[in-house]
Amino acid sequence: MEPWPDEPAVGAVCTPTTYWASPDRMDLPAQVCTEMPAWVESVTVDGLTEWVAHLGNGFTAMMGDGDLVGDVTLRGCLVWDRYLWLDFRTRPRGTLRIHDRAGLLVQRRELIPTRHPGAFSVTYSGALEYHERDSIPAGFGVRWKASIVETITSDS
Repeated sequence: MEPWPDEPAVGAVCTPTTYWASPDRMDLPAQVCTEMPAWVESVTVDGLTEWVAHLGNGFTAMMGDGDLVGDVTLRGCLVWDRYLWLDFRTRPRGTLRIHDRAGLLVQRRELIPTRHPGAFSVTYSGALEYHERDSIPAGFGVRWKASIVETITSDS
């Protein structure tokens, strides 16, 4: 999830808009990657082709391209992106339960002062690193929050 301090809390049930991120496309640390079976289909919306991964219990996530179609094993993680609608026309479906707010993905950051006192432009560099919650090393900034979730069957 984005690094904002808002919900969902542990135990919450939510319907996030997600895409599947693979370690080769997002340079993900091994600690946040998993393997899971999925069925990936291509859909055409407004003349554009998009790929949807069906992850079970009616939960779907968007895929970045059509490298994988059909019955596959995905490696990586879900990324909750509340602005996913800017990149995709298909709306992912499904419900998750948050089991734990496990940690943070951090990256080296440089704060560049702006002409406004106390305001900085932030530049990130280097690889993403996984750290337990509340253990951000000096000189690093939070890029993503990592949660442990499960798909659950929704009533809709």
